[in-house]
Amino acid sequence: MKTMNWSISSIKSIKSIKSLVMPYFMNLQRREKLAIAIAGGAIVVLLFLQLAIFPVLDGRTRLRKAIIQNQSRLQEVQEKRAEYQSLSRTTSTIEARLNRRPKTFTLFSFIDRLAGRNQLKGNIAYMKPSTTNIKNSPMRLSTVEMKLNGLTMEQLTAFLHGVEDQNNAVWLRRMTISKGDKVDDLLNIVLQVETFQK
Repeated sequence: MKTMNWSISSIKSIKSIKSLVMPYFMNLQRREKLAIAIAGGAIVVLLFLQLAIFPVLDGRTRLRKAIIQNQSRLQEVQEKRAEYQSLSRTTSTIEARLNRRPKTFTLFSFIDRLAGRNQLKGNIAYMKPSTTNIKNSPMRLSTVEMKLNGLTMEQLTAFLHGVEDQNNAVWLRRMTISKGDKVDDLLNIVLQVETFQK
């Protein structure tokens, strides 16, 4: 009932506005009437553009932006997936190598034996072993830092070749080379070797 009352009052107000405006409109020249009609037409066109066309165009622009953003996210997900698969394969390979090692394997004893095989025990200045727990993993990171004095390039190459034996899943993390104190052609080496330990 209230809606009907509102409609009737709206119609009455429109009629009263029309009755006020019509006498002025009728007294206008033809050119003035044409100008008002053109202005009214322009207002109608602008309202149509504002209410119908622009929202559709804005919606298409937003949709394009959303598509571009989603394509970017999809590419990131695909890159993360490829990275995860690569890490998963690497982890499986390392676990297989760790399982093939003897149960009594330790990095310190491995490096010590390797130095003995390469006749470098007399060149060892120090060997410092350490172990770090890895968060959310049953594995530990075993590290040995060692300093070797007075090596030839051939001795160093042979030793490094033995260190990075893939069957034992041991790798060289860091190495610093400097010239020896007494003889220029001999090298002093500080290196860090790592492996995972169960």
